[in-house]
Amino acid sequence: MPLNEALRQLRSREAELARVQRIGQIGGLEVDLWEGAFRNTRSPEYLAVHGLPAEAANETHEEWVARIHPDDRDRVVDHFQQSVRSPATDYEAEYRIIRPSDGEVRWILAKAEIQRDELGRPLKLVGAHIDITARRQAEEQRELIARELQHRISNVFTVIGSLITMSARAEPSARKFAADIVARIGALYRAHSIVLDGNADRPADHLCDLIARLIEPYNAELDQRISTQGDNVAVGRSSTTAVALVIHELATNAVKYGALSTPHGTVQIDAATAAGTVRLTWREVGGPPIGEMPGRRGFGSLLVDRAAKSQLGAEMTFDWRSSGLVVTLEIPIARLEK
Repeated sequence: MPLNEALRQLRSREAELARVQRIGQIGGLEVDLWEGAFRNTRSPEYLAVHGLPAEAANETHEEWVARIHPDDRDRVVDHFQQSVRSPATDYEAEYRIIRPSDGEVRWILAKAEIQRDELGRPLKLVGAHIDITARRQAEEQRELIARELQHRISNVFTVIGSLITMSARAEPSARKFAADIVARIGALYRAHSIVLDGNADRPADHLCDLIARLIEPYNAELDQRISTQGDNVAVGRSSTTAVALVIHELATNAVKYGALSTPHGTVQIDAATAAGTVRLTWREVGGPPIGEMPGRRGFGSLLVDRAAKSQLGAEMTFDWRSSGLVVTLEIPIARLEK
């Protein structure tokens, strides 16, 4: 291939790459790490994302640090330095910057590879900065809506409990019954809160312990309608919500249509581990006779199926037996622990 044609194709590829970076709000960068030099080379797309002029293509390390939001600065700088000093070859961080061009706060996802010599000493960092502000704003909006929803539901449970208590004052013989009902409503609210809780700082749970809390509202002191047994494997914070959604929806349907809709129906939940998988089985007995599988799936069922697949990586099957519904989830332990 003639040299001129090769150069033309190279320039065309470079232009295509720059266009893709502009569309995706992605900026490329290189950092010379040899002997702590931290000499930077920024692409034009990086400068656009960070709100920098063209002459900032070789900005100093200190100028980058100064642009990081004060609330994120120490964390990000410490993580960067530890990554360079460690044997790691991958680097990733999310943080806010304050753009010099317009003073806007933007969220950045930084992903890079650290190149090292044969002794593991850092030579160069090559990577990309991605503007994820829109994604983070959407997440914050969802969290705000979830908190508002939880607050409103809390108020509903409180009002219901108060109405029952007030009504029982006029009927002394009903006070014990009313107290039991209020206690079960409180347990139902605590179980419901697990579904809505988006707090990333909450401690990790264990499967059987989590399920026991979720089924508490359905078990009176002397009437254990739902029981659970099996291996108490760890459940990560993000998986807790998905498990809670599944159990909550299955229990709700059992109360409306299944075993818990009759006086003597029961549910047995079993958790068994094997070959890196948890098999969670929901088995109903003593409910109304099942004629055939329902022809239509409601919103709740679709939501549960989506949560099981996308958040737990689970295979979920429904077996509509004449003796009662049996639901089985095959969940990879590695996904459950996340």
